[in-house]
Amino acid sequence: MDLEKSYGIYVLGAMYTLEFKDKSSDKLLKDCDGYCDKTSKKIVVYNYQDDCDFHDPLFYIQKNIRHELIHAFMFESGLAENWEHKTYGQEETAVDWFAYQLPKINNALKTAGLTDCLS
Repeated sequence: MDLEKSYGIYVLGAMYTLEFKDKSSDKLLKDCDGYCDKTSKKIVVYNYQDDCDFHDPLFYIQKNIRHELIHAFMFESGLAENWEHKTYGQEETAVDWFAYQLPKINNALKTAGLTDCLS
């Protein structure tokens, strides 16, 4: 994964752009590690490569990408406005659950020989 470039990702037929930025270049990253903007169809994830205490910053970046992609799927499916936590917006616990379990679900489908389900 090249953190210097952006990626186009289809989410339920809508094209989203995935970008990696540092906190000084994007004011919306001030209080978070990433966000999904449904109005511009943009996902921005904080690039921890230069400023990170994690032993494996790429692991954390990938987790954030999955998390923001789940938000994009919620937006595009119509669930975002109907599945919310009054204080925080969308239900972050459920979004995190999907983001963490997605690789395990993917591996389980592959193990079961259901690779046709992944395309």
